[in-house]
Amino acid sequence: METMYKADRLYNEMMEVDRKIKALEVKDEQSITEYFRLYKELIYNHKWIGSVYDIYADDAKLYRENGDLYDGAHAIMQEALKFTAAFPDLKIHMRDCFAVKKGDEYKVWQYYTMEGSNRNQSIYGPATMRELNPNECITMSMATVRNINGKWRIVREFTMYSMECIKAACKPAEQ
Repeated sequence: METMYKADRLYNEMMEVDRKIKALEVKDEQSITEYFRLYKELIYNHKWIGSVYDIYADDAKLYRENGDLYDGAHAIMQEALKFTAAFPDLKIHMRDCFAVKKGDEYKVWQYYTMEGSNRNQSIYGPATMRELNPNECITMSMATVRNINGKWRIVREFTMYSMECIKAACKPAEQ
């Protein structure tokens, strides 16, 4: 029996998600929901951060719970990269997601939890090795998506992270 290395297994899992995305015919609420769910999994669970460019319009706007605005796909990619740098083993668990058609656009809602350990020096400070509590680290988002040149892209998104949970995982131990 041939031994499969962990890197090969992880690569195969990532490519399976990519295969599902490519095979998906996006035509209604259910398929648009699955399309963006799979991309979120690819970006955060498999760290395929460049996929941000596949699902966000070049001039997309991402509004966060703290009032920050990320203007453009590149800024959104940088934010995802910074967050996953702090939590390199980050996994999201989609709890609910759905889409509603509104004219020629869709509104896509996602509710997911996150788990992972603060393992690296990052914008949040030095590594603490503390974990995100998946029962408390909740994220909610609502995105407006539009078909741009034959591809479904997020043009505007409002995302709320459980910043108290993230800050707790990043807080250095008391001296």
